[in-house]
Amino acid sequence: MSTFNQIKYSSNFKKIVTVEISHDYFNDSLCRSFEIQPDLSTKSTLANYGLLFKVIKNGFVLIASGDPRFKSSSFNGPVSLTFDLKNTDPYFLNYTHLSIDKNWGFKFENNSTHTRLHPNEFVDGQSLTPNEKMLTGQLKLKLNESNQFFGEEVKNTTTEEKRYSITFASREIFVRYNFYSLNKDFEFSDLYITDENNSLKLADIEQRTLSNGQEAYSIIRNEPVKLVQYFQEKFYLKKEDKFLNTFSVQLPHPELKNISFNTERNIFIAEVFISLD
Repeated sequence: MSTFNQIKYSSNFKKIVTVEISHDYFNDSLCRSFEIQPDLSTKSTLANYGLLFKVIKNGFVLIASGDPRFKSSSFNGPVSLTFDLKNTDPYFLNYTHLSIDKNWGFKFENNSTHTRLHPNEFVDGQSLTPNEKMLTGQLKLKLNESNQFFGEEVKNTTTEEKRYSITFASREIFVRYNFYSLNKDFEFSDLYITDENNSLKLADIEQRTLSNGQEAYSIIRNEPVKLVQYFQEKFYLKKEDKFLNTFSVQLPHPELKNISFNTERNIFIAEVFISLD
């Protein structure tokens, strides 16, 4: 009969702060569009307090070492931390409900009233500040105001992890379908758009010239839609036909790269291009 030596390992490392960024555009709500790093001063503070900074897919966590020396009066009082943010998605403003009229940066900070790092339910103008570098900014955290994590009071308390959130909302856009054909005899006047159940009929056709000089016939959806990563609804191009009504083309979904602000109509339009050849 053999005997195995069992080694029990316990770690004092513990998450004390989690910051997560979400966006209702994404199917899983996780926003992976930001790079986050502590600034130089914060790196020094983290080292002095034995804190580890770890990036997660949609934010970061701070992990305390649990060293007894941080439970002394020398570490009493608030700890201020600043993190630099940089957005890495070139289409972020195409699908995010934020102003585009000037170069904006972000300013996020915690307070005692809620766990959001911005005043309202979603990030809005109150979390924006003029910045030469578009979609960059800072996230400021003030911790340990009641010596929850460091200082002499920690000895007799159980510290609970602080969880903070940043939440973005997706933009509402109008979808415009642009149809073109190299066949000069193609008849566009009888085209219309409908859904899977044929419950609507969009037939207001506008002839226009695209930026590449191509002549197109356009139909714009009459109601805005909220952008999502994966559209479930399906739309079809059909043609009035006195006989079989066999002409039917399933229409592609909008692409982020083709969304822009239309100054004449004061709306965001997603351009969808369809060749009928």
